[in-house]
Amino acid sequence: MAFPLTKNQLKIVEHVDGALMVKAGPGSGKTRVLTERIINLLELNKKRILALTFSNKAAEEITERIEQQLPEDKYEDVYIGTIHSFCLDVVINRGNLIGLPSGLVLFESDTDKMEILKKVFSDMPDIKNLISETQDKGKVLKNCLSQISKYKRDFVTPEVLLNSNNESEVKLAKIYEAYNNMMLAQRVLDFDDILFFAYRIFTERPQIAKSYTRLYKYIFVDEAQDLNSAQYKVLKALCVGFSNIMMVGDPAQSIYGFNGSDSRYMTKYFLEDFNPIQYKLTENFRSTRKIINAAKKIQDIDSNAVYPLEGEIEVHCFKDEEQEADWVFEKITNLLISGSKWVEDIKYEKIAIIARNRYVMSKIHEKLDDENIPYNFGPSSRNIESESIAMKIFEAGIRIIINPFDNVNFSQILNLINYNVKPDADWEQINYLEKLSNLDDENIDEKFLKYLNPIQQAWENLIRDEESFSKALRLLSRNLVPVEMDDQDDATENEQYLIQKDIEMWQDHWTKYCSQTIAGQRSLSHFRNQISLGRTQTHDTSGVSLLTVHMSKGLEYEVVFLIGLNEGTFPDYRASNEKEFEEESNNMFVALTRAKRICYLSYPQYKLMPWGKMKYQYPSKFIGMLGLD
Repeated sequence: MAFPLTKNQLKIVEHVDGALMVKAGPGSGKTRVLTERIINLLELNKKRILALTFSNKAAEEITERIEQQLPEDKYEDVYIGTIHSFCLDVVINRGNLIGLPSGLVLFESDTDKMEILKKVFSDMPDIKNLISETQDKGKVLKNCLSQISKYKRDFVTPEVLLNSNNESEVKLAKIYEAYNNMMLAQRVLDFDDILFFAYRIFTERPQIAKSYTRLYKYIFVDEAQDLNSAQYKVLKALCVGFSNIMMVGDPAQSIYGFNGSDSRYMTKYFLEDFNPIQYKLTENFRSTRKIINAAKKIQDIDSNAVYPLEGEIEVHCFKDEEQEADWVFEKITNLLISGSKWVEDIKYEKIAIIARNRYVMSKIHEKLDDENIPYNFGPSSRNIESESIAMKIFEAGIRIIINPFDNVNFSQILNLINYNVKPDADWEQINYLEKLSNLDDENIDEKFLKYLNPIQQAWENLIRDEESFSKALRLLSRNLVPVEMDDQDDATENEQYLIQKDIEMWQDHWTKYCSQTIAGQRSLSHFRNQISLGRTQTHDTSGVSLLTVHMSKGLEYEVVFLIGLNEGTFPDYRASNEKEFEEESNNMFVALTRAKRICYLSYPQYKLMPWGKMKYQYPSKFIGMLGLD
């Protein structure tokens, strides 16, 4: 049911020039207003538009809405993507202007970054000596990587730290500098580099920022309450002397404090820097009155339900988590059979079970498995990862085809095939793709030769034509997963099963990539980076959704079960000060407002602790705030 635009919504949609800041409560038509304004500007021939989101799902939703309402020649004038995907394009296409090498690819895995850091310590005596023999090397490396990440997010360079009077900072600066140099020598970036280098490009070469704001006449920032310092600095550097920027978000839904997000970048700094016209959207077109009234007791918000339905919200207490899971299952079954006066035609896909963290889900997960109830775990943020050795080798080889300087993945292949010749010192200076094509079969573990020869054929196919990825996968399927033979042992069958599943997974990612790109403009490098950015992830929405609060953000369901509402779980026991409790309140607000019609809240009185003892649990203070117990 689509409501007509309100007066405020219409003013936002019809606004043309100048900065805008829109506070949009849950269910207030935020995405609709953002999309309608983009469409209006395109229909007015206001040239190209840049719309930045915080998730690929949000970008896809906005794209779909625009494509449904505009002719193809119009929607090609809008770039819709995450802040990271936009900044990565900037770094790859303009990074040479600040001395970055060409052909850069992303290392999204912490394991890959750790290998680079290990190499820094092993190859450089000055760095190696910074760790004493009494220290745990693994712990030191992990701490170094964490601190380097923090420096990059704060845009602190090694040069600044080298001038410090703090001896430990100077030591870390040397490691940081060597790590950066080795990453760039291998033509790789980590995620923190994306914003860091984009900011450098815009500030050190301001004419580049101007070229983007000449290209994109209007900039939109969705979910602006989730901006952190680095992201805001990049946007500010991009928009010097530019005012056609719109930020839209809801401060009450700021839940990513662990990533440094702070709603003040939207509600305070943006106001000071851009002096935008401000609007507030308070009508809730999604949730029933009882749910909105409950949410208002958690967050003091100006929000009113537009739907005339009362809806349903209840609190239930159970003896333990097993009893809680049994009740949730029975209630779902009853809703499917008998329905509800608040929801027509209830299906599994209209139901979500939400918890503060995934560990709370264990009993309900077991129950749904036992009862053969279909379910999903929401949008996956996990990077693509092959399970079989054969496809791990193939995957590492793809990275070397893309980037012949990639020592990390070359070394991984040597380890996977048990190559029994130690690389010569001169291997550090060579093209690993050439070396990969000339490995000596006599030095490869015999059981891996059956993999390597077909994989090398697939690599050669991709070297000839990077767009023939599906053909390379068919070659692998034909040569690595032959027709079943009677004399195959269980281990062989299991390995072939994993290989085939990995091939299917890679094909799914390639198919998604092809749907987003144009034939003739595809490349392995772009494909690999899109995978790293999560752009090729597909999400199975069938069945009941089992979600953490963070995963549920931006989603909506007719029926929500909010489970495990115990003190110390939700709110989290680590919320020890006012700011942290405020974020927990935001989490609770988000969880409640995912429900459109019905919300059931529950908690167990006892939990089985890891050491095997049942321990009494207090109900969450949020339940007391709702006044429903």
